[in-house]
Amino acid sequence: MSSSLLTIDQGTTGSQVFTFDTNTCAVKAQSKIEFPQIYPQPGWVEHNPAQIWSSVLQALKIAHDGNSKIEGIGITNQRETCLAWNRETGETAGNALVWQDRRTAAFCDTLRENSTLKANILNKTGLVCDPYFSASKMKWMLENYPNAQKWAKNGTLCLGTIDSYLIFKLTNGKIFATDHTNASRTMLYNLHTGKYDAELLDCFGIPEKALPEIKNSSSLMGETSQVPGLQNGIPILSCIGDQQSALYGGQCLNAGEAKITYGTGAFLLMNIGHKPLFSNDGLLTTVAYSNQNSPRTFALEGSAFIAGAAVQFMRDNFGWIASASQSESCALSQPRDESLIFIPALTGLAAPYWNPKARGTLFGLTRGTHKAQIMRCVLESIAIQNAQLLSLMTKCSGFPLKRVGVDGGASQNNSLMQFQADILRTHLARPANSETTALGAAFAALATMGKNIPQVSASTHKTFTPEMPEQEANKIKVTWLKALECVNQFYS
Repeated sequence: MSSSLLTIDQGTTGSQVFTFDTNTCAVKAQSKIEFPQIYPQPGWVEHNPAQIWSSVLQALKIAHDGNSKIEGIGITNQRETCLAWNRETGETAGNALVWQDRRTAAFCDTLRENSTLKANILNKTGLVCDPYFSASKMKWMLENYPNAQKWAKNGTLCLGTIDSYLIFKLTNGKIFATDHTNASRTMLYNLHTGKYDAELLDCFGIPEKALPEIKNSSSLMGETSQVPGLQNGIPILSCIGDQQSALYGGQCLNAGEAKITYGTGAFLLMNIGHKPLFSNDGLLTTVAYSNQNSPRTFALEGSAFIAGAAVQFMRDNFGWIASASQSESCALSQPRDESLIFIPALTGLAAPYWNPKARGTLFGLTRGTHKAQIMRCVLESIAIQNAQLLSLMTKCSGFPLKRVGVDGGASQNNSLMQFQADILRTHLARPANSETTALGAAFAALATMGKNIPQVSASTHKTFTPEMPEQEANKIKVTWLKALECVNQFYS
């Protein structure tokens, strides 16, 4: 019987499970099950925990046929999304609050008004005070879910990100743990100590005993117990946040190597080595990965809340395309209108502005504007927002940019990737296996097993080189950033 690794990639819109060959990390099988997004009111985004777990089980059933021995499981997950449940019964207190959720914006505004506290949060966590991160969401659940309040009092409350919930479910409630990458996204984790920070716990009113144990990304997290379709005793060998997993899966293991993942949002991470560096320009500092044999590796991160979600928005709200894959042909069916500019602030602005009040805006409409031209400027906005972030990263870190890898759904759009290379003025490398997030969790599991990482992503399927004249590219960036500043000011 051949041996395999299972990787669970629990994302914002669905759960994927991959079966990898243990020796080559070639994909043997994969499956994705989507689940509903819940919008109780504007700015609020929730997930039903039971639907998340059900989607994982369904994907496991399809991707694992039972004909190969599963040597271990790797987990990668949507970060910052968090939920509350009972440690003894597994009952959840309510829906999970998704990373996109903005309901705590007013509270975060009050924290930012305290300049000392604002600086303290940045200098300890590497994060800006924003509803994006888990701490204010956990505070909201404690204050608004009656069961969470009751369980906090009797000591049975679990407050965790999605990875810790999956580990809890996979081990039948025996293990409540997370890793350094996910912990570093809570705004409760001190980058200097590698532990939860007592002062920040007090600030948000979070009891430390309600939080998961922090382990290395590559380490034994626990073993499966009573999971439908899986044997008992399969070791869970890795746990790593999705964006860090994509960095690891793209083998960006040296300082100055970066990646862009195009998912629901766009996430740009640059490896900065073993010492955290802190930005005053709206960038984040995060743990990139950790294992038992080397110190934590850190990364600078710039994120945009809307990337692939902009295409979904056009598909679902206007019906101009039947599927996201049709966006490229639609956009190219008409000449480009340089006066059209789209600012994709559909859930606020992320780095470097961190303005949760901002809203999506379309500039330059005329009576002659065609829907294809709007689609094109929507796609271009996904790429242009990354240029500013990458420039800030190289400035902050002092590391010359060595290479940029791209992955995720929108990376398969050739015209978008060419435009991205033009705007960034650098080469882009798209691997043959674009599912580098799942691959990263598999690599991390192999590290726990003491095995070498196969050089499967060293060869790229396609490289994109700048073709647009630099003067034209700079003009596009300057014009777009001018519109962006206008939106940021209008919604200040």
